[in-house]
Amino acid sequence: MAMRPDVRRHSIIIIAFAVIQWAFVQYIINHQLFGLDTYHRILYFCLSAFGGAFLIFGALIYIVIKGNADKQ
Repeated sequence: MAMRPDVRRHSIIIIAFAVIQWAFVQYIINHQLFGLDTYHRILYFCLSAFGGAFLIFGALIYIVIKGNADKQ
């Protein structure tokens, strides 16, 4: 199965953005940059993890649906 280059590039950008935003939120939480209490730290961690996972799965589904060059 040959994947189109534009689909691969878009999906890699989305996956990289998901990982970078998760790492950025982790840095903020671990170094207590905003003075968050425990409840907000847990909330932001969960939102960041679920948001990043949603973006990664969305990118993988995008690869599967749009990536095959034979179906045009």
